[in-house]
Amino acid sequence: MRNTIVAPLLSAFVLPGLGQVINRQIVKGLILMGLAMLLFICVLVKVLLDLSAAIGQVMGPSLGLGLEDWPTVIAALRARDLTVLYVLVTLAVAVWAYSIIDAYLVGRGLRSRETTQG
Repeated sequence: MRNTIVAPLLSAFVLPGLGQVINRQIVKGLILMGLAMLLFICVLVKVLLDLSAAIGQVMGPSLGLGLEDWPTVIAALRARDLTVLYVLVTLAVAVWAYSIIDAYLVGRGLRSRETTQG
């Protein structure tokens, strides 16, 4: 029961790849963790670059943003091409889903092997 329940839950709620590590698939788990972190960093950088560009477009040479400027910043963000961001988020969700499903299936397989042997 331990691997069947704990591995996918840890993988889902803590970090993709953690379920694989619990299922003794260390290399696969580390690869998934690295891939998840890389995708998270890429999404964060893309969001910050888009936000910076939108703020720079609104601010121009002035030194600050007032509350009245934020609707313009949001409009500038909506006007940007966010295809790369959508692709990165989709890849991150796919890695996370794969991690959960794989941890569950491998954990279930390990559990069934333990019950047939013991």
